[in-house]
Amino acid sequence: MIARVGVVLVALAALGWLGMSERAARLEARGVAAAERLREPGAFARAERDLRVAARHNPDTSPELARAVLYAGAGRTGPAVALLASVARREPDNRAAWAALAALTRESDPAAARRARAALARLDPLGARPR
Repeated sequence: MIARVGVVLVALAALGWLGMSERAARLEARGVAAAERLREPGAFARAERDLRVAARHNPDTSPELARAVLYAGAGRTGPAVALLASVARREPDNRAAWAALAALTRESDPAAARRARAALARLDPLGARPR
């Protein structure tokens, strides 16, 4: 009897976790979709809100990377760079964060761009480029 109760509790916890993951994925997709329509009134605020909520419910950094792209697309490179640097600090093997950092800081902060390119080279010592 106790084993059955334990199995039910584990199943309920797993269902709850799956539900939160699904919600985070939907919010991230909705945020990315809103970011693609930045010219519409309120689209930036909706996208930013959805991506922030998705980040709270998702242990992955993809909502934060999407929010950095949102900021960059809206011309807010300072917050985009700060967010990408935060992701790169927490996940030093995150190629997407380093590549975006290298691209965004190329002209504004050449030293940061060099560090980002060095991190990319460390992650890919043979120099293979993604296609």
